[in-house]
Amino acid sequence: MARILVIDQDRCLTRPIAETLLDVGFDVVSVPDSSLGVRAVYESWPDMVLFDEEQPPVNGEELCSYISRMFTIPIIALVSSEQGVPAARFLEMGADACLAKPPSWRMLLARVSSLFRRYGTSHEYTFPLGIKLDRERQRVSLRDEVIDLTLTEFRLLSCLTLNGDRAVPYSELALGVWGSNEISLSSLEFHISSLRKKLAKTPNPGFDLCNQRGFGFRFIKQ
Repeated sequence: MARILVIDQDRCLTRPIAETLLDVGFDVVSVPDSSLGVRAVYESWPDMVLFDEEQPPVNGEELCSYISRMFTIPIIALVSSEQGVPAARFLEMGADACLAKPPSWRMLLARVSSLFRRYGTSHEYTFPLGIKLDRERQRVSLRDEVIDLTLTEFRLLSCLTLNGDRAVPYSELALGVWGSNEISLSSLEFHISSLRKKLAKTPNPGFDLCNQRGFGFRFIKQ
């Protein structure tokens, strides 16, 4: 069952969209703003993202660009008009389609079905060899060792592994893990330390979570 993440603060718009998608068999995750939307991507691993163009606190175009850069999943932007500059900008930022608000349910389902025919209805999130993350149980398997994680630790490991060997800035990690830039470096380092201790239960896990001082953290294969 494909999972669709809907990011929109307007519940009058979100509720009927979610109900329409649920009625035809999709799993729907709804969040009210863009920062929580970034966090939800790392927590729920959606197969598609649908969002409103007006999404504080993160600019809608920035959100679209970030998701399209990081994940090969279809993106639909809800815009004031399918014609003109706003829609063109979202398509340039990586959106696969733009629908005028409020969308007709027939057009919404047609567009969703069309994109899933192109991408497939189940996206594979690829993790480094030897690492298996279980999003339902919030745990990680390293070789034969199964380690239970807190939700924060799960999102943190998910964010770092899905970014590959890219150094993830502190602010981006905070957004992906807590859905907010309002997180202290000491708090982030505390959770990284806690996660490292749990991962150390497996001898020679084959990777490390390294701090690039003054910038962010990086997942590094050993």
